[in-house]
Amino acid sequence: MTTGRRPVVAGVENSAAGMLAVGWAADEAVRHGLPLRLVHASEWPVDPAEADASTRSSRHDGRLRTAHALDWSVETYPEAGVSVPRLSWTERRHAADDALLDKARAVAATGHPGLEVGTETVEGRPVEVLRAEAHAASMLVLGSRRLSALAELFTTGSIAVPVSAHAPCPVAVVRGPEAAAGVPPMVVVGIDGSPGCERAVGYAFETASLRGASLRAVQVRPPTANMVAAFGSESEVEEGLIRLGETLAGWSEKYPDVPVERITILGHRIRSLADAAEDALCLVVGTRGVGGFRGMLLGSVTHGLIHHAPGPLVIVPQATDAG
Repeated sequence: MTTGRRPVVAGVENSAAGMLAVGWAADEAVRHGLPLRLVHASEWPVDPAEADASTRSSRHDGRLRTAHALDWSVETYPEAGVSVPRLSWTERRHAADDALLDKARAVAATGHPGLEVGTETVEGRPVEVLRAEAHAASMLVLGSRRLSALAELFTTGSIAVPVSAHAPCPVAVVRGPEAAAGVPPMVVVGIDGSPGCERAVGYAFETASLRGASLRAVQVRPPTANMVAAFGSESEVEEGLIRLGETLAGWSEKYPDVPVERITILGHRIRSLADAAEDALCLVVGTRGVGGFRGMLLGSVTHGLIHHAPGPLVIVPQATDAG
């Protein structure tokens, strides 16, 4: 993970998943001794005609009436017998954005009284805003609702895939809470033997060390006809474990406090990794934007894990992508 005082950045949205991500980001910031930055991308409509249409429709809901036929500066609430200044569309937007960030700040502060927290509303599309934020972040944390890949195609709320594909820093996608800690707790990392997974392995070891956790290193090998016939043989299993050992050797020396379990699986990469992380604090994978898992695009393995990982998923880019 990038060190220094680069903050952990959490994208803030008004949803349960968004607030869960804020809490997870606060925990991560505290663990690494970093500040937390809460960013809300504001994409409200700004066309005055749209605002006027919205205001006109609200006056006919049985509760709001103009105080005078020609006085558009106040609104009256007959039931309470009071008149209040009418906020402009811009003022309403800012008030809503501020209220959301105040809520997120309160979530972040819970259990973290000394945490340095900054907040900002940035005008723009969430994907563009968060991609820009990633360049100055140690980590970017996003919430993700539990939608199927098909359902998410028909929503505008999914930003995890396009942001993860281009972010130069690790991106955590928080779909659900961490699993109840085992004894010891565990971090899972997916390994394919390519250079693209090196930073992911380093992040996984660092996280396991900070949290007093063990590490489960999982290599998933897609089946071929020859492998199916050979798998289970002593030589096939030994080859997989040797490759895992070569990838992990230097990191095990750097983090001797982290117990390591090595697993080689013949099967579907997405499902196998998700199953292996069922009881994990988080699942860590590497990506280069085009193929952290050799020959696989972000849209296949990492994209699939965004939808199927049981808990927090951390996507770590290759070193050359970190700029």
